Amino acid sequence: MRNRFACLCTLGIALSGGHGVHAASSFPAHRGTSPWSFTSVAEPSSRFVVNDTDSSTIDVYLLRSQGPIVIDVKTRRYIGPTDAQGHLLNLPQLRARGIVGDTATITLPAYDVDETTPPNTDCDFDGTVDQLKPEIDDLYLNGEKIGTLTGGNNRWLQNAFSVPINKLKFPSAPGQTATNQFRLDIDVGNKDAVLSSGVVGCDRWAVTIDWIGVQYEASSPVVMVHGINSSGATFGGFQNGLQAQFVMANDISINLTDPVAPDPVPPGCPDIDYNNSIKTNVEQLRRLVPVIAEKFGSETLHFVAHSKGGLDTLGFLSSTASHPISVRVGSMGGQFVRRDIEGRSLVTLDTPHAGSVLAQFGVEARQLTSLQALRANVTAAAAKRFEGAYYCDLQPSRASSFVARTQLPAGVEAASIASDADCDGDHKIGLWATCPSGHSEAEGFPGGALMANRLYRMIGTVSTVEITVIPIRFAPDEVHVVTEPTTSFQTSDTIVSQASAAFYKKSDITGWHHVNVHSRENGEAIATDTQAGRLSSWRKR
Repeated sequence: MRNRFACLCTLGIALSGGHGVHAASSFPAHRGTSPWSFTSVAEPSSRFVVNDTDSSTIDVYLLRSQGPIVIDVKTRRYIGPTDAQGHLLNLPQLRARGIVGDTATITLPAYDVDETTPPNTDCDFDGTVDQLKPEIDDLYLNGEKIGTLTGGNNRWLQNAFSVPINKLKFPSAPGQTATNQFRLDIDVGNKDAVLSSGVVGCDRWAVTIDWIGVQYEASSPVVMVHGINSSGATFGGFQNGLQAQFVMANDISINLTDPVAPDPVPPGCPDIDYNNSIKTNVEQLRRLVPVIAEKFGSETLHFVAHSKGGLDTLGFLSSTASHPISVRVGSMGGQFVRRDIEGRSLVTLDTPHAGSVLAQFGVEARQLTSLQALRANVTAAAAKRFEGAYYCDLQPSRASSFVARTQLPAGVEAASIASDADCDGDHKIGLWATCPSGHSEAEGFPGGALMANRLYRMIGTVSTVEITVIPIRFAPDEVHVVTEPTTSFQTSDTIVSQASAAFYKKSDITGWHHVNVHSRENGEAIATDTQAGRLSSWRKR
């Protein structure tokens, strides 16, 4: 028992030793006097935020007249829009979809809470024992009472309270910080006690708080990675679909650039930077993704990647296992709380995991002059005209080898969307064939139905291609294009076959081609499936 007549002295309790943090995290060591570090709950992160030192009333033994104890706990984790006070909007929808948990847990070690100690003493020194109450310390969150401390005389006890998630404040926009204020009113039962002398109130009990931690569940932000000859803006419709399902923490800011083409581009695939576009894009992702993670205040991320962006993202996520990337997700004691980036899931949209015969055409066409390509055939001419750094990486043998040797880190769930642009099953892409979604098979495809159908038929019937040039003196060289047929027709999105796209847990869809597969409708469908845990799980992960 401690009261106002007792001198403050060093508590005879062994302090917990300095915490040996894992390589995946960095934060200040516990500095209080309780036997429990905050790591007895979890390591500080975006979803477990702690105040261990940043208050003049932490780690101080205080009577009611010296209180209240006030401790602010800050969070940088953006989940979605808030009201003016910082409370999440659309909570029923967020909870139903697993975007946020139902409750948060508040944990705090408290010393010398005399809830069962006999309270009576002569508080006013008039020789008469006053009738007092045991210690009652009420805890408030943002001005609302959430519970009363428990404990015992001259001992520490770790208190925990579960509160509805709507009691917490969150940032109203990415990059901002929200403050949740805790106030402990000390010995409230004796505040208005009438003493034998007629004096009102007695400072009977005192208490110490070591730290406060707030832990909650939330779904990770979704980062979108585009494919070749594209940009993050192509995900605009898809982003609208995510937001229609209340996935508000999402990002389409990534814009990858290919290596600069040498002049002239050498034939084949010599080992030069230009021909290693996956490596180049992985390096860019290692610079860009940490900025996004810190903006959302989250070390955990979901990824949705289109076309070759799926291979780039696979390479990026794999690199985080061997070369972790540390990001700032909060602060404690004037130091940053840092965590290593963790991918939680990867959904690929028509990614050529087994390459594409179109890329092989591109590599073969590099040996041709523009005139030779025109004389060869339309496909060779197009491949020559649209020369790209991605050709080598997307050759079937090279893409397959990359995927086989590049592993996702443990814990990353993966799924693949594999689309067939043909809605009616006639193995053709037409301008007038209407899909269930209401659009035509070729709607929005560059070059229209004629180009879409030509590519669809070629991918469906050609497995490999080889181009040879035979020099002819005093005449144009002979160009021979030899193709090997597929054993059966290969359905595709006009660029990538379904067989190549369906590498992870797959979802086959029809009526979407390579250029419109990241539509609003598919954004909504993927959000719904992941929120239900069918495709992969985004629920509170």
